[in-house]
Amino acid sequence: MMTYVITYDASTRALVTKTAGRMNARDFIAMAEDILRHPRHVPHGKALFDHEDLDFAGVRVEDLQQIRAFHAGHESAIGNGKSAMLVRAGCLERWHQLWAQGTKIKTGNVVRVFEDRADAVRWLTE
Repeated sequence: MMTYVITYDASTRALVTKTAGRMNARDFIAMAEDILRHPRHVPHGKALFDHEDLDFAGVRVEDLQQIRAFHAGHESAIGNGKSAMLVRAGCLERWHQLWAQGTKIKTGNVVRVFEDRADAVRWLTE
């Protein structure tokens, strides 16, 4: 089971989502729905996803495809913002390998993955 907490960081003007537990499509999509309902969410906004405590080792390609389908179906609500993904040190390559699987989607939201929080915040605020 994946858990998450969504907050707003005024210094970066970004929604910050802290995740933990085992990643799966159902919980990841529930998180995304809650982000879209958050009172501080705006299309084309900024987001920081802190996945340092997220176990993504057993994620199936089918889960990725469900997450991508949700994203594609909500593209107008998500918009052309920036999303920084923060993963635990040493996990960057594994994260990229995970998301390289399956059919890709083209979206306006720009995503970058970081192992250092300061780098992620700097990129979000550029």
